[in-house]
Amino acid sequence: MKAAFAVWNNRIAPVFDVARGIRLIEAKFGRIVHERDEQLPADSGPEKGRRLIELNVDTLVCGAISRFMLSQIAAYDIRVVSFIAGDLREVILAWLSGDLKKAAFTMPGCCGVEARLSRMDPLEKKDHRVDKHRGCMNPRVGKGAGRTERAAIQHNKEYVMAKIAVSCEEPGLDSQIDPRFGRAAGFCIVDSDTLEFKYVDNGSSQAMAQGAGIQAAETVCRSGAGVVLTGYVGPKAFRALSVAGIQVGQNLENMTVRQAIAKFKAGEVEMASAPNRMGHGA
Repeated sequence: MKAAFAVWNNRIAPVFDVARGIRLIEAKFGRIVHERDEQLPADSGPEKGRRLIELNVDTLVCGAISRFMLSQIAAYDIRVVSFIAGDLREVILAWLSGDLKKAAFTMPGCCGVEARLSRMDPLEKKDHRVDKHRGCMNPRVGKGAGRTERAAIQHNKEYVMAKIAVSCEEPGLDSQIDPRFGRAAGFCIVDSDTLEFKYVDNGSSQAMAQGAGIQAAETVCRSGAGVVLTGYVGPKAFRALSVAGIQVGQNLENMTVRQAIAKFKAGEVEMASAPNRMGHGA
């Protein structure tokens, strides 16, 4: 078993998104057999996940982590134990002994148990979203949140859901849908109420030999869309979108962006529960 501990100044790094170093621990039968420090990429996108994969990491132990970053790491089937705080050596020893659940290692303000992303079906990962943290990802969303905060959160949720990302061959509502989510030319980010849109280029994903689907998922996440309409989505991209709370409508081909939006608004697009294409940049 190999675990990575996000580290800063001999303590667990408080925010994984900006962490630059990890302590890599390889253990067998509860004993450390190898230990070393490694650097992480500076970006907050999928490059961090790829680096963990290169190092054969099974588990990531970290402090706070954004929903977006969580989706990136989850796409690589890495188990995440988040919102952990404390002295690095003490946390490592607690992990080895199975005592990491103790309140002493929980970040201040977080009252729930640690989040875990195991190797399981994407739908099962629903248990590891914000409700698992009881508000730790956003302290204002916990049980103590007032009526004003809850109303603001609900308003924001409705606003996000109004934005739909449609994979397309070129900018415009009358562009044909590009059926390849990962290697689509771009995405029209459409306000479903007004049909106003902006176009986001996906050229960087098209040029990638691997990881195009995850890169495209990152692009959609950054757009603020709550729904994706496309043709084919591979398993890693689907997992990244699912963990980020983005619904996916698949099998939409031979129609324009405008037609796909109309179909969605009419309730004729069934949200997917699993990917419909096996990898290869889908």
